[in-house]
Amino acid sequence: MISKLKQVLAEWIAEGYIEGELTLEPEWYVLWQPDELEEINQDYQLCEFAPEFITFGGNGGGELLVINDKEEVFYIPTIGMSPKAAIKIANNLKTFKQSMSK
Repeated sequence: MISKLKQVLAEWIAEGYIEGELTLEPEWYVLWQPDELEEINQDYQLCEFAPEFITFGGNGGGELLVINDKEEVFYIPTIGMSPKAAIKIANNLKTFKQSMSK
């Protein structure tokens, strides 16, 4: 899953999607660099607090953008992080990308 996510991020970043507005909550995104995904996921301790998710970005305001194994997109707070706190915002990465601006 993480290798596919790295490839998607690399494509998005090459297209100029690095940071910008979202037409859905949390209204802003910042994408992580593909080669930093493992380290960032470890730093945020997702394996411990929200093991079903992998983060690929944030909103710059204390919330992480995450996907699950079905590639559904959620955002989750970094304080009080738990699977129950995750809010689904897109059914897949393609739908999520459609809400992003450059």
